[in-house]
Amino acid sequence: MSLDAIGIACKDLQKSILFYELLGIEFKEFGEGHFEGTTKNGLRIMLDSFELMKKINPNWKEPNNPGITLCFLQESPLKVDSIYNKITASDFSSVKEPWDAFWGQRYSSVLDPDGNQIDIFSPIE
Repeated sequence: MSLDAIGIACKDLQKSILFYELLGIEFKEFGEGHFEGTTKNGLRIMLDSFELMKKINPNWKEPNNPGITLCFLQESPLKVDSIYNKITASDFSSVKEPWDAFWGQRYSSVLDPDGNQIDIFSPIE
């Protein structure tokens, strides 16, 4: 068994697509309200509109507090800073500016449009 995809429910699909494209994921539409993109290592990210989630499961409720953190490995500390700056310059929220973490990584955190924490990191050396 392997993890193949992560589904994210999105209040504003276009804003979410823009956010995740800043992380290098290109999306294609696979039906009304459902978009998919693939990371460099093959993991699929699926974005679904709240409306689609309600069609699939009429009992589905909008999340109050997101409980997931997605972590995106970068090839260098400079890339961490660059992507963080692109995301925050595009009016998305910062959780923590890039810093050299005591465990040996350049690390930063931002929020996607639905409040999910996204960590951007790379080894320092």
